[in-house]
Amino acid sequence: MEESVRQEIEDEATRERESEAAEDPLITRQTEKTDNPVLHEIMPDRFTLYGSLRLRYRESQTGTILGDGGSRLGIDDQWQFKTNYWLLGRLELGFNLLDNLDLIFDPGGQGESSFGDDMFTRLAYVGLETPNMFLLYGKNWSTYYQVASFTDRFQGAGAGASGTFNAGTDGGPSGTGRADQVLQTRIQVDHPWGPLSRYNPFSLNVQFQAGEKIPHAQDIRYNYGIGGSAILESKDNFKVGIAVNYTNIDRDDLRALRLIGIDNDDLDILFGAQWFGSKWYVATTFSWLANHMATEDGIYFDAWGSEGYGHYQLWEKIWFVGGWNYLEPLKGEQQAGNYILQYGILGLRYTFNDFKRMIYANIRFDRSILHSTATDTVGNVYTVGIRWDFDW
Repeated sequence: MEESVRQEIEDEATRERESEAAEDPLITRQTEKTDNPVLHEIMPDRFTLYGSLRLRYRESQTGTILGDGGSRLGIDDQWQFKTNYWLLGRLELGFNLLDNLDLIFDPGGQGESSFGDDMFTRLAYVGLETPNMFLLYGKNWSTYYQVASFTDRFQGAGAGASGTFNAGTDGGPSGTGRADQVLQTRIQVDHPWGPLSRYNPFSLNVQFQAGEKIPHAQDIRYNYGIGGSAILESKDNFKVGIAVNYTNIDRDDLRALRLIGIDNDDLDILFGAQWFGSKWYVATTFSWLANHMATEDGIYFDAWGSEGYGHYQLWEKIWFVGGWNYLEPLKGEQQAGNYILQYGILGLRYTFNDFKRMIYANIRFDRSILHSTATDTVGNVYTVGIRWDFDW
């Protein structure tokens, strides 16, 4: 009996660690509710001020720089007005403590900001939580990201090949990253009978977005965007998911948009799988992206991509990290020139409090060509950094 209790505690700690490693804070809340529904029900109301200090030093063939790596400060409010019914709200600001020229080493990689943005809104939403659903409105992590998050675990790189952060943005206008002004539901469906009893609640996520400005297209807007994802997770922490995101474009605007490579609506499909244990984590995603990705000089193209991420605990506080990002235009997409996103990453982390407080070092073996008219590769990037989360 003692052994089974010890194992259960270890399993819950592992799931908490991996959910907290995800960028979307609601993933952690959903995990808490699944693992401890009774405890979640009696949680006190909370008003939390939180932050994350993330600094990194990078060196590449273009030079060296000490810059910011996604630092943020936010407030999170949770109020239970009826048993297991909550009102939620979050406002999170990102900021660049040093020099935003650090973006030259990771253009569009993690959608942190644009040049010149010393402070910007990362998240800003309100919502209602019921026993089996979240209903949310504002700037929030997208339904697409629920699958893309499987591999978005690197520090200072990643999620480029999944299409999460596209066209030099945080994925806000297209609705694939931190979606702008989005109405969203996240539904958890219990299935406690038969062979499905071995699975956690089925996750179904749907969102709607009114027309946002198309990046690099001056004042032309999408008509609307819709997205959805479905995720199935076994009780031994194996998860599979599919995400689809569609943004509609007015036919009358296509003549002008063809000048930057857009010839139809934006349609993105993503498949992903994730599996982890007490000392390891592996995940991969595969994407198909139409009229979504763009070169660094603003030319759109259709593409397919794949990402992989994994970590393994070598010793108590030391973790090995590895993975890749690969994205290439489909055949016939000549406007993209020699564009290719191609790199592998190897690194080490020393953790003080799981992945919320750590120092790390990465080598990115990068062969990317990010401009449609360029032939020079980005070159290898060497990074050391710190992540230090805190709250009150």
